[in-house]
Amino acid sequence: TAGPGTIIAINADGCINVGFWGSMVALAAKAKGVEGVIIDGGCRDTWEIQYIKFPVFCRSRGRTEVVGRLEIKPENINIPISIGGVTVNPGDIIIGDDDGVVVVPRRVAPQVLERAERQMALDRASQKPYLDMFGLSLP
Repeated sequence: TAGPGTIIAINADGCINVGFWGSMVALAAKAKGVEGVIIDGGCRDTWEIQYIKFPVFCRSRGRTEVVGRLEIKPENINIPISIGGVTVNPGDIIIGDDDGVVVVPRRVAPQVLERAERQMALDRASQKPYLDMFGLSLP
């Protein structure tokens, strides 16, 4: 089962007509310490999920829900899956924001972090004069 610090990745084969994830399961996951979910498919109850501050990245939003309960088989937990054509392996680092999701293989995570930090420092330095001009700052 998913626990503290984990991110749930669901391969729904890009099915956008059904909300595979809703507010009830988001609340249960948040209570267990899950950090977020990415779904290669649809999600529902998005306002409620945003309200509880639970990160969800999905292909679509809508009202249609799964009839009955989804069966999660133990043999389908902690296995490589494909989401949007990208292989996600257990232990990979998943980072998401308003612009999308990036999957970083654990074995290259330190190098990716170092490069990302360098790029972020360059971006911030380039932005600073403009932000100062408008009396703004970034977190």
